[in-house]
Amino acid sequence: MKRILFFLAFGVLASCNSFTPFTFVHLSDTQIGFIDKSPQFAHSDSLMKAAVLAVNELDPLLVVNTGDHVNVYDDPVQDSIFRIRSAEIKAPLYMVPGNHDITTPYYLENRGRYVKARGYDRFSVKKKGCAFIGIDSNCIINKTPDAAMTEEEQFSWLTKELHDARKCKHIFIFLHCPIFRVRVDEPVDYSNFPVEKREKYLRLFKDAGVTAIFAGHLHRTLYSEYEGMKMFVVGPVANALGNGTPGFNLVSVTKDGVEVEYVPTPGIDPTHCRF
Repeated sequence: MKRILFFLAFGVLASCNSFTPFTFVHLSDTQIGFIDKSPQFAHSDSLMKAAVLAVNELDPLLVVNTGDHVNVYDDPVQDSIFRIRSAEIKAPLYMVPGNHDITTPYYLENRGRYVKARGYDRFSVKKKGCAFIGIDSNCIINKTPDAAMTEEEQFSWLTKELHDARKCKHIFIFLHCPIFRVRVDEPVDYSNFPVEKREKYLRLFKDAGVTAIFAGHLHRTLYSEYEGMKMFVVGPVANALGNGTPGFNLVSVTKDGVEVEYVPTPGIDPTHCRF
């Protein structure tokens, strides 16, 4: 019996310690309806359809959507387009909500609606010896008491998932809102964490050995680091802001780390998708 248990335990460890290179896709802000006055949101539909076709051609291990699936959470046309195009993605798809998916106020009510529609608001999976963990950033940046209760519960869950992933080759975190954009001490605004929450989560991720953090929200690309921990903000599938271009990140994972390539959506004229 002891010998059997030994081999079983060894097999569990080996499943997370083994590693072969692979790719995954990070996309965000599909945001059907965002700055779109076309009939039945045909422009948004064309952007997401083109992105999905391009993603399928790359044949990634998995795809992660980091939120703002639609622009107006209770618009049935926007939701229908998002569901149809998401179902066309061939790789396993994982999602977390953005601020347009779980709106304020009434955080708990809107979170419940989102979970009923999408099935979950966080995820944790292990593939190819790596851990992929997605969280809801809305309860972290929202200052209402009901959001604070969810944030506390999610933090406990996250701590456990990170502990369970400690033997994995890489740990990747996914969320909608960036923890910070350029500097960890930058002013608090619509597009980053409150200062005390930055310290709380950055220290947790650093101590857990997180390789990289992936976010969206800005509708443009951005890269920063925190004590060697990489932080990537991906551009939108929807219309871009500033000089951004609709697209997604192709992430190549090796034993030494990650290489991230931003892939503009093929066949899309970026000048018609910038605001």
